[in-house]
Amino acid sequence: MSPSDAGTRLLLIRHAQASFGTDDYDRLSERGLRQAELLARWLAAQPELEFAHVVSGTQRRHRETLQALELAAHAVDRPLPTAVADADWNEFDHESLLRGYAAQATNDPDLIALRGGLDPARIQALISRAFHAWDAGALDGFMPETLQAFRDRVRRARDRAEAHAGAGTALVVSSGGVISRCAQALLALDEAETIRHNLSLANSGIVEFARENGAWQLRRWSHLPHLDSDAHRELHSFV
Repeated sequence: MSPSDAGTRLLLIRHAQASFGTDDYDRLSERGLRQAELLARWLAAQPELEFAHVVSGTQRRHRETLQALELAAHAVDRPLPTAVADADWNEFDHESLLRGYAAQATNDPDLIALRGGLDPARIQALISRAFHAWDAGALDGFMPETLQAFRDRVRRARDRAEAHAGAGTALVVSSGGVISRCAQALLALDEAETIRHNLSLANSGIVEFARENGAWQLRRWSHLPHLDSDAHRELHSFV
């Protein structure tokens, strides 16, 4: 990167909770709509936050989260820059990942247990093992892209966001898998650490990276200032 854009910041938002376990995962749940509303109010109330560029993935959960941010910004007469829709910020195909893993790991106890009902802890354990299988190339026949192809498109998306932000701040609405791949590249994380970061990122969580003197620093990970009060603790979610 050139010295002229040494002040670039990336404020990455994981979408609010989607509708896991329903016939349409890609819409925000009732809890997700509330998360997005509270996040939007919090961001709009931060006078120091000025965005040079706004971009989101093209999936419905990204659009619905971004719409809440836009509405809140307009309500306080601080409209956001016109958002760009960029499909390279879309999440990996988690349904194909889990189907592919299930086809090869029929005796996995977490997989068997999930047939009796959804359990977020077991889902996260499954996703972790499925990621390791994808990384090893064992699921390439089930996935629309390899893990390396996923990393490469996230890099392209991040490069574009940085270029548009210049010495300012880019606001990005995306997904946990994408954001964790940004962390992998910017912080030189290994695969196990990348997966751990992915699974620790809460819905509507804020991640902030800043480049100082040519080096990237992680300032915030899964930051939830809009859900800090006791009244909002029940809104925390990770799937």
